[in-house]
Amino acid sequence: MRAHLTYREPHGWTSPVDCLPSREAAEFLRNATNALTPSAASRRTWEITDCTDEDCEAAR
Repeated sequence: MRAHLTYREPHGWTSPVDCLPSREAAEFLRNATNALTPSAASRRTWEITDCTDEDCEAAR
């Protein structure tokens, strides 16, 4: 099942939603991003949710 990945910054800005092939892909991207930018990772709140609609129109 596809998954949506997004994050929120402390000041309220939320990233555009990415629609990825699976939850595992979303977790990999989140972990890789956190590893590359540890200072940003410490302040971001990540959200991974299931995508139930193939026409979700999120970035793929």
